[in-house]
Amino acid sequence: MDPFEIKGIENKSLRRKKNLSFDEAYLDTQLEDSVEPVDDERLKLNYSAISAIVVFSLLIIVVRIFFLQGVKGEEYRDLAEGNKLRTQYILAPRGLIVDRSNNVIANNIPSFELVVVAPNLPLSVEEREASIRTIAAILGKTEAELLEKFKAINETNIQPQVIDSSVSKDKALILISKQNELAGFEVQNNPVRDYKQAEMYAHLVGYTGKITAEELARYRDQNYLINDYIGKTGIEAQYENYLRGTAGRNQFEIDVNGNFKRGLGQIEAEPGNNLKLNIDGELQRVLYESLVKGTARTSSRKAAAVAQDPNTGEILALVSLPSFDSNLFAQGLTQDQYVNLINDPNIPLLNRAVAGAYPPGSTVKPLLGIAALTEGVVTPNTKILDDGVIQIGSFNYYGYDRSGLGLMDIYSAIARSSDIYFYTVGGGNPKTEIAGLGPDKLAEWYRKFNFGEKTGIDLPNERFGLVPDPKWKLQTRGERWFLGNTYHFAIGQGDLLITPVQLNNLTATIANGGKIMQPYILDSVTDSAGNVLAEVEPKVIKENFLDSGIVQTIQRAMRQTVTAGSAASLNSLPIEVAGKTGTAQFSSQNSNLTHAWFTSYAPASNPQIALTILVEAGGEGGSAAVPVAREVYQWWAENR
Repeated sequence: MDPFEIKGIENKSLRRKKNLSFDEAYLDTQLEDSVEPVDDERLKLNYSAISAIVVFSLLIIVVRIFFLQGVKGEEYRDLAEGNKLRTQYILAPRGLIVDRSNNVIANNIPSFELVVVAPNLPLSVEEREASIRTIAAILGKTEAELLEKFKAINETNIQPQVIDSSVSKDKALILISKQNELAGFEVQNNPVRDYKQAEMYAHLVGYTGKITAEELARYRDQNYLINDYIGKTGIEAQYENYLRGTAGRNQFEIDVNGNFKRGLGQIEAEPGNNLKLNIDGELQRVLYESLVKGTARTSSRKAAAVAQDPNTGEILALVSLPSFDSNLFAQGLTQDQYVNLINDPNIPLLNRAVAGAYPPGSTVKPLLGIAALTEGVVTPNTKILDDGVIQIGSFNYYGYDRSGLGLMDIYSAIARSSDIYFYTVGGGNPKTEIAGLGPDKLAEWYRKFNFGEKTGIDLPNERFGLVPDPKWKLQTRGERWFLGNTYHFAIGQGDLLITPVQLNNLTATIANGGKIMQPYILDSVTDSAGNVLAEVEPKVIKENFLDSGIVQTIQRAMRQTVTAGSAASLNSLPIEVAGKTGTAQFSSQNSNLTHAWFTSYAPASNPQIALTILVEAGGEGGSAAVPVAREVYQWWAENR
């Protein structure tokens, strides 16, 4: 019997080991017998699990590859390119601003600015500080001053960030010559505003300045750059979208150390569009100079003046005093200069023509004349005795002339500015059978001429003014309305407040026969090639709400103000002027403190200009405001 056969069954494993020694064969047999038999079902299950894991992993890899290449591929490609490409933006020059005769009011000049390009800065703090010390010595500034500005830069921004916007040409050339020693610091030549006759146009044209972080956030969808300039006030702010241009781009390749390798092309900046204004530059100059002289004759430095075409609403001139040099803001204002401006008690940054609200005094008496005639309170022939006072019980309401002006009709009442006459038509008089308009009807008529509303002039920060009434006084002050309030209301005193532009628009409405026009400054917009992009047309706010005969009566009364009334000094002019003076109290503690007003138009028979003058705390209108108007009308008669 074969020793490797057991009970007739051949052990194939042992047969393969026939040549082994008995001990070796026995040992090998024992090892094999100790292994458990393989479970085929478990083995299949393990293979399935492993296969599923492998497939799932491959699926994740495929999806990730698709996401990185298909979805995010362009973004990551741009980021990779950004590691070797740089794009610097080139600021665009703003559009020009010219007057109606195409004389330049605002243009652009080159300005040298020291900027930081954060990605190009050395990593070493010591190297950065060494550069700042060098720059400070060249600019004549303290190291601490530059360090303070340097700390404010955003090191994640690859665009140039300004740390000094007013580098002189000589110092700029020195910095440029040391460019290789000052890694990350560069000198750029950017266009900034240059205002001609800056103080004369300061409030009208406004000024530009560096965009602030708040403005960047507010206009984040309008592609402003971190070192951009933006219109802050005046026409510059009002028409920012027209005036700003489109930035150019300069792309170049750098190495891993940030050094320039080669230029890849430049897209030139596109300048902004040009604005032509309705402003008559020569009239603006005459009005400004006359107003400066007018304030010099008083103790006040604060004044405003507006001139417009009464037929169209075109603003021909607009001045506010005191003024300021708008180039300081556009080309670099020092901290001391800014502090001096905002702390000046005369508030030079306020545009008094549109944002100053004042009691109008007797300048509203023509409006009250229209109201009284229209409502049938009086006729042109109605006579009211001005004996200097109206006595109601124990209260006396005096006119400005306590001795009285005598019998007044609508013409003489306006020409000589009778308070007693307008007390009567406003609130009634026991010496007559006239009941008066009453406070609500007075308020209604003020609002008919859009007092208490913006005129819509194309300048920012226009004020509404205020038209009070009994309901307003009760809600605002918790007080009843008294007869004395009505009397004051009827002569432009008390809580009634208007702007010079609103008053001038009233005068223009009377001058043109009863049509309220919207005042506007912009005439047209053209591109850099001279193509007209937009033209502004006159806009009628309200018409056909006044009787033409009544308006003509008031026109004659305003003409009589010059021929035989409170503005008689203008009667010798070579041009016929119609107008109304006003002296408005504004202090409850001191009745001698008054604003001086004069509002007028000319020629009286064919009006071409409506003009309003205000001298704050200037005294009487006839002595402070009328002389300014005289100089302007003398020039107008000789030149226009």
